[in-house]
Amino acid sequence: MKNKIISIITVTVMLFTLMSASMSASAMVDTTITYGDVDDNGVIDTVDARAVLMAAAGLKEITDADAFERADVNNDGYITLFDARQVLRGVSGLVSLQPTGAFYGFKGTDEGIIIESPEVAIAVFNACLNRVKTDFPGFTRSEASDISNFTIKDVSLEGISFGNSAESVAQMIKDMIVSESEPDEAQIIVKGDNSYNAMSVESENYVSHLTADDVCGIEVTSDAEGYYTIKVALPDGEFDNLSQTAYAKVFNTDLINEKADNVLANVFDSNTAEDAKTKTVKNAVLTLVFDTAGNVVSYTTTYETDLYLAQSSFGVSSILSAELTGLRYTTKVTVTYDDFQW
Repeated sequence: MKNKIISIITVTVMLFTLMSASMSASAMVDTTITYGDVDDNGVIDTVDARAVLMAAAGLKEITDADAFERADVNNDGYITLFDARQVLRGVSGLVSLQPTGAFYGFKGTDEGIIIESPEVAIAVFNACLNRVKTDFPGFTRSEASDISNFTIKDVSLEGISFGNSAESVAQMIKDMIVSESEPDEAQIIVKGDNSYNAMSVESENYVSHLTADDVCGIEVTSDAEGYYTIKVALPDGEFDNLSQTAYAKVFNTDLINEKADNVLANVFDSNTAEDAKTKTVKNAVLTLVFDTAGNVVSYTTTYETDLYLAQSSFGVSSILSAELTGLRYTTKVTVTYDDFQW
């Protein structure tokens, strides 16, 4: 109980401190601009990094409007040390400066709690989410999953081409995939192991410790009822190295891999060569709604698993199978936690 009271006080003080902070209003990043390439020569290099750093330090202003826009990586209307750091990280290959994921850039609020930077937004996000993770309140968990894209370029059965019938075969396979990946029913999660597992990431990494450098987009909004929403977008990632990315800081990446692999194993030939398939996670958005006391109203995670099979076999029965090429399907997974009992 003592720890819970301390956590409430900590979050409350943080949030009310933010209310007096100044704000740098921003728009979302233009996807047609090559951010970081200040001199527009097609390469982001140390020349660009030096120009951004000098502008951020006030030593040499960037007067050209187009160059300024390319130097303003997070598109907040200013060239700051945040932009300089991102360009340096881009030069070293640590980050991609180009938009990926569901949305890109930083957008603060214009009323209520004023969040002035990506770093502050992530700090508030972590503080609120970790109240949920460490206090283990009872809550309701609901899960939904749907096939949002499914295409087959060519289908053949024992040497006979399906031709125009590929669409009907695709629908049949889609129906099987859906039946194999039915979403979990809504369930009540109570304090203890169930809530631990439901809120993902394991052991010492259980709490969220995202940083501004981990994400590609942040949006902060408020409503008339006094609730605040922080949406965090993660860069698209490959399944093979998810455990080494920001996904591992908020998700149990083993479960993401397991779910996709189960579908592949249940529907497709498990002997499909690894180099004939690619598995990516994209458009991941974490949405957290909270009040000024740090009480979380809801937490929703949404991501898409994009599986592409360059060549595979589809087993209808022990004697009937189809060889598939160019098959891609995208499953959108949404998990919502709400009805928190503070």
